[in-house]
Amino acid sequence: MLSDLIAQNVPMGVILIQDGEICHINKWALEFTGYCDEDVKNRSFLDLVHPEDQEKLIQRYDEMMNGEDDQRDGCYRILGKMGQIYWIMFKSRIVEYKNRPALLSILIDETKSKASEDSLKKSEERYRQLVDNLAEGIVVLNKDGICFINKMIKDQLGLDLKEIKKIPFLNFIHPEDQSKLIKRHQQRANGHPVPESYEARLLKPDGTQVLCEIRSAVISWEGEDAIQAAILDISQKKKDEAVKEQMEKKLVQMEKMEALGLLAGGVAHDLNNVLSGVVSYPELLLMDLPYGHPFIKPLDLIHSSGQKAAAIVNDLLALARRGVMTTTVLNLNTIIENYLKSAEHQRLAASSPNIKIDHSLDPELFNIQGADIHLQKTVMNLVTNAMEAQPDGGQISIKTQNQYIDKSNSEDVSIKEGEYTVLIVEDDGVGINSQDLGRIFEPFYTKKIMGRSGTGLGMAVVWGTVQDHSGYIDVQSIENQGSKFTLYFPVLRQKITDLVMAIPIDDYMGNKETILVVDDVKEQRQIAKNILDRLNYTTITASSGEEAVEYLKNNSCELLILDMIMEPGVDGFETYERVLKSNPEQKAVIVSGFSDNVQVKKVQQLGAGCYIKKPYSIEQIGMVIKQELLK
Repeated sequence: MLSDLIAQNVPMGVILIQDGEICHINKWALEFTGYCDEDVKNRSFLDLVHPEDQEKLIQRYDEMMNGEDDQRDGCYRILGKMGQIYWIMFKSRIVEYKNRPALLSILIDETKSKASEDSLKKSEERYRQLVDNLAEGIVVLNKDGICFINKMIKDQLGLDLKEIKKIPFLNFIHPEDQSKLIKRHQQRANGHPVPESYEARLLKPDGTQVLCEIRSAVISWEGEDAIQAAILDISQKKKDEAVKEQMEKKLVQMEKMEALGLLAGGVAHDLNNVLSGVVSYPELLLMDLPYGHPFIKPLDLIHSSGQKAAAIVNDLLALARRGVMTTTVLNLNTIIENYLKSAEHQRLAASSPNIKIDHSLDPELFNIQGADIHLQKTVMNLVTNAMEAQPDGGQISIKTQNQYIDKSNSEDVSIKEGEYTVLIVEDDGVGINSQDLGRIFEPFYTKKIMGRSGTGLGMAVVWGTVQDHSGYIDVQSIENQGSKFTLYFPVLRQKITDLVMAIPIDDYMGNKETILVVDDVKEQRQIAKNILDRLNYTTITASSGEEAVEYLKNNSCELLILDMIMEPGVDGFETYERVLKSNPEQKAVIVSGFSDNVQVKKVQQLGAGCYIKKPYSIEQIGMVIKQELLK
């Protein structure tokens, strides 16, 4: 028959299926797949279908045979005789065959076009991966708004493309920076050259600001003009630049002070040789003169002037001295109390009766290692400056305290993390303007009236003394509001046997209980271990939260001593949270320089006990551990 002749020779497959079996298949389909009539006659059609497409084809066949749809197209994978895979487009419809319904399908080879489609998808996927893994955020804007974002922008804003499309792009820019974008767009639209890049603050949905560098260009997007903006987060870069600038300024200041110190040291050496006679000989002569001799007053004046000159030379020597070995154990409270009782301070206070001095000295202040005379001179210079800054009267506050410096509570990048004894001298005086603030520690730089207010060496001596004691100094001042000088001295921890305890040590001795100390600072772990070993505990240390969690998977401890801030890695809160998953009854105390009460309370809500702020005494840590273990 002509119809059979046509069906057998058309350049496409023809197949007839009834009850799931192949009733007829044309020559083209056999040749294309490599089968012969005997291979497929009365055979289930599913034997020719790729396993992953069989379920879909069964569903399609059932739907058509059940009358839900009498004709349908679809693309499926067919297996050749040798295992080849072909993508075949099925154009099917229900027909009558031997008085029963059957499925007649035209098969069109789509293998090449499918391969091209897959290649295109892979190419698009590679492109998407490249764009998504850029350090920059990419935004494309057309006349309707945002039409494309990469993963970086999605992560920064916490929104997907569907959500962002609804929001004008300017809403993500800080209001003060929006004019930059508008001006740039107008310049480009008018054909004027525009800067290659500019800075603007990106606004996250929660209000957080991110300083960014933005570069934009006109592109074609889906046949229309669009703008592509590359947005790079430069917040950390700016912080690093500020830190570098701060460190460079400090380095220049230190080099300048070193040079001036060498000069001052040479001058002081020569002056001392001269002053020996001026100070000593008048004193010898006075011893031989009878009462009432007319030379007594002149010699007293010469002797007094020589002593004043010697005091200035001592200031020069203090300025010139670097790295002087000081081995005396001192307490700043004693230094301050002795100065306030001294004749020098009494004369100074009498000359300024309208100035009130308040002092708040921490009774548990830790000791430092230093030189008594230089530290007392430092206190005197700070108080003297504070008085002279308040010619019409006012108040001076002197305060001491223990403080643990870590990355959370220090804005000064030069100060090392650790334990410090802190001296604070604050006044309500005239303050220091920003231009002078950077020079106040330079020798002979002074705003005081020459001949009435000292030599101009006072603050230079303060700076030199702090440097000699391996300390740090911070100055905050506002014109007409006052100044605040904060001096940090490293804590000196004596041997435990040398410390005086208010509570007998036997009251908080341990009984070999195992305590795990978690702290990212090596020195702090060693201090804690030394103290706890002395208190008869078995001490284990971990340098990170992750290490502590891993240790407790196979070991146990009676108590966890937990630092709050540990970098890099998880903090104290997350560490304790992880520990509780495998050790729900684990006891813990918080020992940290961290001062965020909210964060501390979060850890305590999980079950942690007391919180002790670094630096701590043996008595403090001993009593807290004992209290927690007895719960």
